[in-house]
Amino acid sequence: MSSIAHPNLTVSFDPALPEHWGSLREYIAFRVQDQRLNAANLASKMDLSPSTLSRKLKQPEGDTQRLNCDDLEAYIKATKDVGSVIAYLVAKYMESPEARSARALIRFEELAGELNEVIAVIKAGRV
Repeated sequence: MSSIAHPNLTVSFDPALPEHWGSLREYIAFRVQDQRLNAANLASKMDLSPSTLSRKLKQPEGDTQRLNCDDLEAYIKATKDVGSVIAYLVAKYMESPEARSARALIRFEELAGELNEVIAVIKAGRV
């Protein structure tokens, strides 16, 4: 009997991603711009027209075009950007609100400490 290896998944992600982009669609629109992808070329690889891709990513008020699961798979296939898509979803759905609050408090305390150091330096310069 042969054994089948079970691959493991290790994900590094920024837990603040969902704070910057409220939806996966918004994050993908950002990734398309951030990677400076040629929209016409990407749309072609996704079997969409450039205008349809643009509508799906921007989602104007009342527009009926939606980025759907097939579009997401086509985006991943065309860009090989699976890691960032997974990282966004992990950040959005794997961290509890309590953990998010605790992380924010820790970051606030770090920043407050840095601010106190800067204030001390400024005060020392005035003496």
